[in-house]
Amino acid sequence: MKKSLGFAILFLIITISLNAQSGPGGASPTGLQSIGGSGDLDRLTRWLNNASNNIRTSASKISLENIEGSVYFNDEFIKGDVFYLDKLFDSYPMRYNAYNDEIEIRRSKDSPLESVYKSTSLTCIVDNQSYLYSKYFDGKGEIKEGYIIRLNQGPKFVLYEKKSKLYIEGRKAATSMHPSYPPKFDDKHEYFISVDREIPVLFKGSKKELSAVFGSEKTDEIKSFIKQNKIKLNKEEDLIKLLDFVNTNV
Repeated sequence: MKKSLGFAILFLIITISLNAQSGPGGASPTGLQSIGGSGDLDRLTRWLNNASNNIRTSASKISLENIEGSVYFNDEFIKGDVFYLDKLFDSYPMRYNAYNDEIEIRRSKDSPLESVYKSTSLTCIVDNQSYLYSKYFDGKGEIKEGYIIRLNQGPKFVLYEKKSKLYIEGRKAATSMHPSYPPKFDDKHEYFISVDREIPVLFKGSKKELSAVFGSEKTDEIKSFIKQNKIKLNKEEDLIKLLDFVNTNV
């Protein structure tokens, strides 16, 4: 089968207007496995055909004019890799839109802006980070879906990061004595931990969470490691050190 036809079947792309802007990280957690696969091509093809009916434009209605900040952590398109069912499919210039939670692609300077179809079957490696489309539990214990970045390669405990941009409304001064604030985008970083490939759960950075995540029998040992190494539970590099320790010693 020609590559162009394979692209049409296997890698669904959503074209979005600029004006509407308003290998992979390892095995997926349980419940996030891609449907279809080898030996199940007919089912996979039916699923892809159904998915193609859900092509959508960006949901954002916000105009970017006069808003401080950016919807990107990195505005530049960087050559990245797209994996389908953990196999390299192709490479494209890509960037992550953290407000719309989309992986954008621009194949050439004159080509339209596109975004990767959101599917657990597809993983994008952008700027040396593995973006997985996944379910996760938020701070309210509710299941959400979105892109998360795998930060370590532990066999039991896996750390993920979700990078977002929050839109903050501007405020006009009530009087000349009060300042005005323009609308802006604020950075947001959240960390999630998956245990034994279960759906990742938000880790808020509290020591009170340690026993629930890692087990009460090892809590004292983990707290000792945190104290000796001055681990900050809200810092990415420290969390990676902690997870490496736990995967080795727990």
